[in-house]
Parts: sequence; structure tokens; C-alpha cells
Amino acid sequence: MVKGVNKTIIEVNNTGSKVFDRIVFYVSPACSNLSAKNLNRAVRNFTFQLDERAGRGYKSLRSRHITRRRIVMATILGAVIVAAAITLAIIL
Repeated sequence: MVKGVNKTIIEVNNTGSKVFDRIVFYVSPACSNLSAKNLNRAVRNFTFQLDERAGRGYKSLRSRHITRRRIVMATILGAVIVAAAITLAIIL
């Protein structure tokens, strides 16, 4: 719900984004005196930044998963080596 009558609203219907079909921006009263050119520039920067982040989201998540798996495997391998060394030291 929007309260007040003096709200500057920018609605973007054709975003060109893979993520968003439609975006509605409510401009704060402190920035409502900006020119249309500056507001449009801010809208374009905002949507493109979100689209770039979303595009990298899956790759980033997969990369973190692979890194975690490598750390777990290295930890297990280290524990096995330490256990083998201790066993060898006890035997000898």
C-alpha cells in the first residue's frame, strides 16, 4: 500500500532480465527531485546488477559446494595419514 499522493513511482514492464518480468520502484522523497535521465540510469544499474548476481548464483553455489567437498576429503585423508603414522609408531 502506498500512502500519500506525492510519490514518484517508476514501473519497468520490459526489464530485459532473466530474473524479473516487471519491477516497480518507489523513489524516496529526498531523491524525487532528480532528473528523469538520472532516475532511468539508476533503474538500469539496479536491474543489471541484480541480473549479474543471479546469473552467477548457480555457479557460485556449485563452486562453494565443490570447495567444501574438497576440504572434507582433505581432512579425512589427513586423519587417515595421522592414524596410520600413529599405528606405525606403536608397532615399531
